[in-house]
Amino acid sequence: MSCCCEMNRRDFMALSAVGAAGVTLGLPPVARGARTNEAWNPDKPLARVGKSLKIQPVLMYQIAQYRKESSWKSWGGVQTAESAQEEVKRITRELTDLKANADFPLEVLPVKTVQTAAEAAALHDKSHDVLIVYPATGSGKTLQACFGEQKNTILFVRHRAGPVYYWYEALSGEYLQTDKPDERPGKLVHKDDVVVDDYSEVLWRLRAFYGVRNLLGTRIVALGGAWGKYSAEAPQLSRDQFGLQIIETGYDDMERRISAALADRRLMREAEKWTDRYLALPNTILKTEKKFVVNAFMLYTVFKDLVRENNADAFTIKSCMGTIIPMSKTTACLTLGLLNDEGLPAFCESDFVVIPPALLLYHISGKPVFLHNSTFPHQGMVTCAHCIGPRR
Repeated sequence: MSCCCEMNRRDFMALSAVGAAGVTLGLPPVARGARTNEAWNPDKPLARVGKSLKIQPVLMYQIAQYRKESSWKSWGGVQTAESAQEEVKRITRELTDLKANADFPLEVLPVKTVQTAAEAAALHDKSHDVLIVYPATGSGKTLQACFGEQKNTILFVRHRAGPVYYWYEALSGEYLQTDKPDERPGKLVHKDDVVVDDYSEVLWRLRAFYGVRNLLGTRIVALGGAWGKYSAEAPQLSRDQFGLQIIETGYDDMERRISAALADRRLMREAEKWTDRYLALPNTILKTEKKFVVNAFMLYTVFKDLVRENNADAFTIKSCMGTIIPMSKTTACLTLGLLNDEGLPAFCESDFVVIPPALLLYHISGKPVFLHNSTFPHQGMVTCAHCIGPRR
């Protein structure tokens, strides 16, 4: 399998239409059959699963050289070594503020400066996820050398947010991809990757990069196996295109786990306590027998142990309205909602047509994501509901 972690985001978006590093919730792996001692706690903050996005800022500039009786300066307010150092400080301050305002983890590396194409070509190692290029001054050849084929790149140019940049004036379709189908090769950055002055425009692009980075290589436990509704090849496509590590586990093993859990008096006493606490939450009404809720908390522990044992990042279950019910004497619906409320992506149906985009949405939004039924739109409204809907 090719290394999906090197897929650029435009290839990813195209593949998503047909549709690596793992990430963790901070759940330490446990030995097979070991029982977690972690209590369910609705007051815990929502965990954010995901590895930091590593950003490499680059200031591109050129020192203007005096030429007698000739035009020797281009546009731009960064034309000297001193002004370049001031710009490095400005960029550092701005990115420090950006990181503080982001609700997802960012690692900002020290600003690098480049003045030649050779220096720019040296940027493209594997030490970062995103380049933010600040092309203050310099040649088109140097600019193009900043565009790495396997790196996501943002171009930030200044109009009013500091010294004006030469490339605020000079950027064009000569250097950037557009949406024309007859693009010549070698244009590695799109016009939509350009930001003028506004760091909120940088932030949402970084959020998208973060989502893609953390989707790739996700380890997900698939109880009962993996499938795809209307698309039998969906699980294999998920492996091939997004590097998903689908850990398929069987119901024979799950039945033994559930039987042991139901016989564990300490665990069932804890499940009773958690049920009482859950039912005491505001806006909670019990409209079934309490024992079904107790068993849902028992399943919560069993599923969580399975995720821990496999050092996984997400969970899904096939035959959630069938095979599991005679074993657990309840459905898995509330259990999946409880896991989602903690920040662990947990899906019913084991449907890998929708699970990859659901994981992407989870990482981009930082919120619980669930499979659901949408209704017929009317009067500008669509109702979205499902039995595993989280509370957060």
